[in-house]
Amino acid sequence: MIATIDFIERKFTEFNRIIFNGSLKPLPFRLSNARTFLGQLRYTRKRKLFGGWKYSDFVLVISKRKDLDETLLEDTIIHEMIHYYILSNQLTDSSAHGKIFRGMQQDINTRFGRKIAISHRPAKGELENDTQTRVHYVCVSKFSDGRTGVTTVARTRLFMLWDKIGDFPDVIQSKWYVSADSFFNRFPRSITLKIYRVSESELEPVLAKAKALVRDGNVIRVK
Repeated sequence: MIATIDFIERKFTEFNRIIFNGSLKPLPFRLSNARTFLGQLRYTRKRKLFGGWKYSDFVLVISKRKDLDETLLEDTIIHEMIHYYILSNQLTDSSAHGKIFRGMQQDINTRFGRKIAISHRPAKGELENDTQTRVHYVCVSKFSDGRTGVTTVARTRLFMLWDKIGDFPDVIQSKWYVSADSFFNRFPRSITLKIYRVSESELEPVLAKAKALVRDGNVIRVK
């Protein structure tokens, strides 16, 4: 299902009563078109006079870009409610998903049969549903064992990674392309050297429509 403000409000009220004993104060809800997160708790952080931080101005944001299973959407809301509980009570955790968060996560999963995760790994179907047009700078690498990998590169890191891709272990060949095909939306844009393995059968028709890139000194251009 696609998230709506009405659904988020109803589930927040329900889970606040059942899981958090009504301890969470009402807060604004927002929808986002983000593809990089399912849910997010936004807030203001101000340094206290004698050290530490004070958290306020909370907003619970849920992405409406993806059509999710209802249970996953509920778990996403609860995930952000855990963050809200910790920060609104001015608790200091060991990290963003530290000991306090993980303790609450495990307790809620056990007592209420939930499957709240630290992060969400998109399923293949979710990735394929992302059809927004974006320009991608792509390196296709061949490994000594015959496998193929791709790296989608942030434009600001194009020259740096162009030089370093050959240093990756067992890479014997690399070719660069520019493409607007949504196939590449599934891969994070790298600012460090990362290669994601793909099958040649998937890649071949995509590259047939891509434009090869060449480097001439300090200039990278279409071949």
